[in-house]
Amino acid sequence: MRRWLGVALVLCGVGSTAVGQYRDPVIEVFKAQSEIEKRLLANDLTALEKAQGELSDASFRLLRLGDDLIRAEREGEDVSGLQARSADIARAEAEVARLIGACQMLRTAIGVRRSVLEQMQAEIRRLEEASQASQDELSGRWSVAIEPGGLRGAFDLRLDGTLVTGVYQLAGGWKGSLRGTLIGEIVRLERIDTQQGFVAVYSGRLVVREGSKRIEGSWEATNLAAGMPAGGSWVARREPR
Repeated sequence: MRRWLGVALVLCGVGSTAVGQYRDPVIEVFKAQSEIEKRLLANDLTALEKAQGELSDASFRLLRLGDDLIRAEREGEDVSGLQARSADIARAEAEVARLIGACQMLRTAIGVRRSVLEQMQAEIRRLEEASQASQDELSGRWSVAIEPGGLRGAFDLRLDGTLVTGVYQLAGGWKGSLRGTLIGEIVRLERIDTQQGFVAVYSGRLVVREGSKRIEGSWEATNLAAGMPAGGSWVARREPR
């Protein structure tokens, strides 16, 4: 699942919402990748149909060349002519073998792609059911402010038991996935950037300020080579659904 999510994040971005309506971006990226898999499956089926047509033609040509060789042998054709016919048959046999291999590879790829697509669709159904039933204090979209630097963006989080997953998008084009835990009121998130990998760990506490839910805490960089500060503070405010 992590691979699908990473690919979809790059292809379609994160945090897509319709005006006035919250759309879970984790589900949206899975749906986007599912549509990509459907198109790739259709392309593979078209390629298989073409390869099987070429195999049929090549097999017919091989049989015809074989029949012609037998006829030439019986009619006493000279050695050079028979050798040329044998060479043609060898090339035709190689072409048939190549096309058989291509068809086998395509059938295998189609089987794998169908299996992946079924798993993705099952995961989408599971996430949608969980989204409808979810009334927890963490799942949803959070507006975040990260210091130093006043970096702004959004975290879209989903809670499953104590495990937290999600995606994020920050100013400057930074985006990627989040994973972590919620133990009591303590949130811990690992930030995995699509360009720089595992870059930071965010720790915070769920609190209520002025009647609204917030997460307040600190963060530490795990990849100082990325040019980020070594650490700082962060605040997240939950957006209405």
